[in-house]
Amino acid sequence: MGRERAEVAGYVVEVRAIVRMEMLDRVVHCLKDAGCPRLTVQRVHAIGSGLDPAFAKISFEEGTEYADKAMVRLICSRERCDMYAELIERTARTGRRGDGIVSVHPVLEVRKVRTGVCGLEALA
Repeated sequence: MGRERAEVAGYVVEVRAIVRMEMLDRVVHCLKDAGCPRLTVQRVHAIGSGLDPAFAKISFEEGTEYADKAMVRLICSRERCDMYAELIERTARTGRRGDGIVSVHPVLEVRKVRTGVCGLEALA
């Protein structure tokens, strides 16, 4: 396990983006067209100062205003992360408050569940 972690650390990252729901289809199609082999998407509630007032709703459960957003997550090599992050930023931008954020995070280890393959091979 140590060798695979050393092999992956610094070479593999996770790109996370919070985008407007109405921009999600464009973002996913652009990522696929750019060669992104796999990604995950989930619905999230954005809370805080970055909300677009036109899309804010009141939540009794959360006790505050929120906006429905989509979180896009993908794991890729370090050399491709800038391209994917910039593509998401460009594709999701409307110019209005609440367009979202893109962040990049290091990945310590990658394992393919079906085959047990570890390290960079798990991304293939």
